Amino acid sequence: MNKNISKKNQTKKSSKRYNEIIDAAAKVFRDKGYKEATLEDIANEVGMLKGSLYYYITKKEDLLYAVVERPLSEMTETLKQIVNTSYTPTKKLEKALQNHIAGFENYQSELFVWISIEWFKAEFGGEIATLGDEYDRLFRKIIVEGIEKKEFRNDLDPKLMTFAIFGVYNYLQRWYSPNNGYSLEDISNQFNEFVIQGIWDKVLLCSDNT
Repeated sequence: MNKNISKKNQTKKSSKRYNEIIDAAAKVFRDKGYKEATLEDIANEVGMLKGSLYYYITKKEDLLYAVVERPLSEMTETLKQIVNTSYTPTKKLEKALQNHIAGFENYQSELFVWISIEWFKAEFGGEIATLGDEYDRLFRKIIVEGIEKKEFRNDLDPKLMTFAIFGVYNYLQRWYSPNNGYSLEDISNQFNEFVIQGIWDKVLLCSDNT
């Protein structure tokens, strides 16, 4: 790709207007579903003419990619930093779970789209799957380390535990509302305690304390 064209595209994607468009697309995709949503819906949401969207994108699928990629990239980068710290596995897991909730708080609509829409059928599905796989691998690495260091139970399968954790946290997309009486901090504290208590090697901890 021509370097000038690439630089121009990067400038567009870092602009405030582009991010407003992605925010609008996430909301419309969540409310209407990707298939039913139109570029006109998104343009109306952001307050611009449909034709003006083509300055930033070439097709609706570009917006789906941007909506899904943004939170995944940020959450994966933060998780990578957590994994590379000198924290104990338990502390790493606590931080990783907090990162997951923070991602939900910052990108609720975007993560709903990621979980609910069949983006994997899109032409960029492989790229998004790779990001998701990296996030999964990093999370699982924490659990494996905890088992190896005898902080976590060794009768648990790291892959299944990762699936179980994601199942609990990702289901927030189905029921959470700011008006349901629970703050995200409350939910984070309760869920984190639930996961940590379930995965800790309590026998070893008790023996260490005697």
